[in-house]
Amino acid sequence: MPIRVFGHHVELTPELRGRVTEKAEHLRRIFDGIVTVHVTLDAEKERRMVEIVANVSHGAPVVTRVTTQDFHEAIDLAFTKIEAQLRKHKDKLRDRRVRHPEAAEASPAASEEPEETPDATGAGSGAP
Repeated sequence: MPIRVFGHHVELTPELRGRVTEKAEHLRRIFDGIVTVHVTLDAEKERRMVEIVANVSHGAPVVTRVTTQDFHEAIDLAFTKIEAQLRKHKDKLRDRRVRHPEAAEASPAASEEPEETPDATGAGSGAP
């Protein structure tokens, strides 16, 4: 999984780049459908913004933006937030997969029941 770290109005120190890379690699343990991760660090006056875009194999990209006064705090909060979003995305995919086999099993059973139902209704209507 390629991890790209960008700095906008900020010099990326090896410490910041290492911290972001370490946290981004942890995302793979949560959801293995991640194709790429793009992290942008931005600084303007007192504002520090971290934006994370995780491109996933199934669905739209997962995007997180956090703004604080400290980069380390913003990085931690942003990765905590995207982890929650990826878990939610993973649960949605799992629920969708579970639902489809039930629908496929119910479909043949529903087609067999109408065949039995006309026999039962035909016998019941002919008796009175």
